[in-house]
Amino acid sequence: MQRRKLSVICAAYLLLVTCAELVTIYNPKAGIASHAVILFALLLHSGMESDKDKKLSTFLLALILAPLIRILSLSMPFIHFSKISGFLLISIPIFIAIFTCMWLQALRPKDIGLYLPKLKHLPIGVGVILLAIPFGIIEYQILKPAPFPGLESGAVNLITASLIFIVCTGFLEELAFRGLIQYNAINLMSKWWGILFVSTIFGVLHVGNLSPWHLDCVLAFSAGFVFSIVREKTGSIYVISISHGIINIILFLIAPYYF
Repeated sequence: MQRRKLSVICAAYLLLVTCAELVTIYNPKAGIASHAVILFALLLHSGMESDKDKKLSTFLLALILAPLIRILSLSMPFIHFSKISGFLLISIPIFIAIFTCMWLQALRPKDIGLYLPKLKHLPIGVGVILLAIPFGIIEYQILKPAPFPGLESGAVNLITASLIFIVCTGFLEELAFRGLIQYNAINLMSKWWGILFVSTIFGVLHVGNLSPWHLDCVLAFSAGFVFSIVREKTGSIYVISISHGIINIILFLIAPYYF
């Protein structure tokens, strides 16, 4: 398809997501509604392009995951369960959506990074996991979230919560962004434009996190960019999923008690 048309489409959806996130700052319920409108627009647009441009259609279908994740994360305060249980519950429909998209696009697990990295990539894996420590500490200094209640009562609760964060935030978001969306973005655009788009929309989805000068967006973009490069280099999302999970563990489970 024409590069100019593609640029306009990508810029338009980035702008819409940014506006929805800005709305979220002032009214979370209106933010949910705004992201829902974007989700249905993507679904309709994907259907309209299915007979014209298959690559664009599948890209738009995969991009639905971005507003879906945000809708469900914004809904957490309205779920009458503990915060940890909330992460587990909202991950279920997202996993279903991801595997439905895989089925509709006839993708293999390897296509979206469900692939064990080779031994020669071990130093990269160790490096990106260690990088999670400063990223987690910096993000805590930006957001300063309150401690999760109940975790101080024992190691079992901490281990359970950590596993939920690795699977239901780290693995889930990497499967969505660096797995399915990045595969479709690179297939439609090019390697570096695809990486830039995925990293940008991942960063933009953090605008709603109230932080000075939106520093959390910059941090999320930076982490996402590193994860995207590692995913392309190793062909796997497993290591970056662990790194992503560790960032959230430090942010929510460790730093609030020790910093």
